[in-house]
Amino acid sequence: MHNSHLAPHEMLDLHELIGMKNVRAAKSAAMMNMVTDPQLRNFLQQEVQTATQHAHQIQSLLSGVTTGGRY
Repeated sequence: MHNSHLAPHEMLDLHELIGMKNVRAAKSAAMMNMVTDPQLRNFLQQEVQTATQHAHQIQSLLSGVTTGGRY
């Protein structure tokens, strides 16, 4: 990240985004078990991979960030 300091609310927003990505991956994975259409199954598999990758990317960004109050 260009700015290595985030306000507390920004950190919370990013953690919430990680949670949303994880839920998206879990829902898509669960739906894959119910789908018989190969194209839809492929789409869901890509969704799982993309959401998981995005969650990991955000987490790695957060690992190099410090918090600081900007209020």
